[in-house]
Formats: sequence, structure tokens, C-alpha cells
Amino acid sequence: MWRDTARLGLLLMAAIHVTGWREGWLYEKATAAAPTVWTTVDTSQDLTYTASAEVILRVTADSAQYDSTAYTVKVYTDALAYATAKTVTLDVPQGNGNSRTDYFNLAVSGGYGSVSATNTIEAGHHRARFAHEQQVELERSLGCIFDYSGTLFRGVESGRTDTKQMEEGGILEGYDVTITTSRKQWADQNMRPLVGAVLTRGGKRFKVETVVTNDGAFELGLMKKHG
Repeated sequence: MWRDTARLGLLLMAAIHVTGWREGWLYEKATAAAPTVWTTVDTSQDLTYTASAEVILRVTADSAQYDSTAYTVKVYTDALAYATAKTVTLDVPQGNGNSRTDYFNLAVSGGYGSVSATNTIEAGHHRARFAHEQQVELERSLGCIFDYSGTLFRGVESGRTDTKQMEEGGILEGYDVTITTSRKQWADQNMRPLVGAVLTRGGKRFKVETVVTNDGAFELGLMKKHG
């Protein structure tokens, strides 16, 4: 009797969970039988399956992403615990920094789940990948190195404006510089540039006045610090 009850509970329990939705991202689903009919996923709860299904999931981020987890597929195993069967990420260098569409063949048998097949149907946006690759190539061929909080980053100096101000005791010369720096290297360090921070380039200290975020790079507006 106890075994029958436990068996029934296992069969009724969701064998597969799709979880880990990101706030502000759009998630849509379709089936293999109707691949052009999309419905929005309710991200306030997991997407669950108690029976086998062929599912297509599409995720669209609110901006270009670098190795960011979009969601995970967890399956109930014979170890009587859920295990991660698939982790779906968005990553500009892979050509899917903004969105991707994946097919899953989800199998449920005896209350246990598995992912028997997966396939990435569509990836985007390739323009972001091209912007990233172009920035990296510029850094390699024309770039500079700068120190930000003890970490070295590559960048490309793309503009300089010289200024002169009358100060007590004479003329104070200064200049503003714009540096573009590929976003992936910052993501690899789990960092991002902040307005007000100070970086060092060529022995000179600069204050970050502005940060413009593009798909492939950060554009840093710098002002030389005196003293």
C-alpha cells in the first residue's frame, strides 16, 4: 500500500522543471506540432512537465549579454532528486547575446525525466557578435592597456580634447580622453566600469566621467586628474 501511494505520488509529480527565469527578459514557448504559435511564459512560476513533450523555447534579453544564464532545465532522476540537464546561456561572442530559440525533446518515464535531444534553432543578434569581434581586433592591433582597481584591461583611445584653464598662479592644462573597451573582458572579471572611478593609463590618472554601454563595448569618457 505504501509503495503504491509513493509510486502514484512520483507519477503525479512534475518530472521536468524549466526554471531560473530572469526578470525583465521575455520568454516564449511553442510546440513541435505548432512551431509558429507562440505564447508568453508565466515567469512567476516554473514551467513543469509530467509527461513527455517536444518544446520550443525562445528567450529575448533586455540588452546584449555575456555568458549570462537565461534558464535551466532540471529533471527528476532515479537518485530521487532534481538535477540540471541543460543550462541555456546568452553570450555575444557565441552570436546569441540578445536572444536564442531552442528545441527540447523532453522524455518522462516512470516519473523520472530526461532531455533526450536539444537543438538551437535560432540565435541572435549576430550584429552584437560582429561589434564584439571588431572591438577585440582593434584592441589587439591599436589598443592600449589601463589599470582599473588593480585589474588590467585593454582598450582603444578614440578621442582626446585638450583644455586650458586660468587658475591662481597660472594656466592649468588638462585633457579629456575617450576609451572604448570590450565588454567581455569586464564580464570575465565580473566587473563593470563605474562613473566616478579612477583608472590609470600610461602613468596618468583619469576619472571616469561617463560610461556608454554598447553591445560590444563600454565607451568611457575620461578626464585627467591633476595631482
